[in-house]
Amino acid sequence: MIWLLIVVVAHLFYSLIFVIDKYIVSKSLPHPIVYTFYVGILSIAVWVLIPFGFCFPSAYYVFLSMLAGIAQVGGSIFLYRSLNLGEVSRIIPFIGSFVAIFVLVLSTFLIGERLNLQQYIAFILLVLGSLVVSYRRKEFFQKPFGLAIIAALFFAIFWVITKYIYSGSSFISGTVWVRTAVAFVSLFLLLPRKNRELIFKKTDEIKRRTVGFVAWGRILTIGAGLCMYFAVFLGSVTLANALQGLQYAFIFLLALLFFRKIPSLKEELSRGIIAQKIIAIILITLGLFILII
Repeated sequence: MIWLLIVVVAHLFYSLIFVIDKYIVSKSLPHPIVYTFYVGILSIAVWVLIPFGFCFPSAYYVFLSMLAGIAQVGGSIFLYRSLNLGEVSRIIPFIGSFVAIFVLVLSTFLIGERLNLQQYIAFILLVLGSLVVSYRRKEFFQKPFGLAIIAALFFAIFWVITKYIYSGSSFISGTVWVRTAVAFVSLFLLLPRKNRELIFKKTDEIKRRTVGFVAWGRILTIGAGLCMYFAVFLGSVTLANALQGLQYAFIFLLALLFFRKIPSLKEELSRGIIAQKIIAIILITLGLFILII
């Protein structure tokens, strides 16, 4: 079950990344295309793994990697748009829950992954926890959550394709090709003139402090990504994504710690909201416990 520990570490890193992303997107890089471009291009950082066991795949796996890259970039665009409009501690668990649901369906029918009864119970509790924390009746039918569902579908497609690629390649080769494809697809964002103007104009406007946040965010992204990819390589892609509910607890704590410095992270602390968050944490904890025993 070492993959489970690796997933927990990955989601801790991802929670830090999303807090940084929320700060950058809402304050310094207001257009999602700009941030998606830079996040995608920096995927070539995985090239440092090439000397440790990389080999060239068949044309079929190159094609699959490109599909995964398109899905990842598409998901990122909708993710950052939803973060621009919504509350990070609701949007992230909402996306996580639907990624898990979509992955469960797609992995069952496309790659034949099956869960046992214990894992299904854990899966249901983990996803319910994510849905509970993100639920707010009046907001569920608003634009941020519609964009979030689209992002979740793209990310689910990405992870299922990635798991399939791993079934026919080594961890290093599969990871290098998938992330290289993400970087390559990101280059296509430069084709529309409007995008080029946005990207290069915003690049000139980035403050030194923001560059530091971007750099730290990408360092964490590399660490989180490698942990998540390795966990998917070793274990269940469905459960690895269902555990995204863990990000909520981390994000909630970070929001409480940093909302004064990042007002967009401010949490509501009414009795009803606190009760909702406690219920979500209990469900997520139970799901993790059932998965471990």
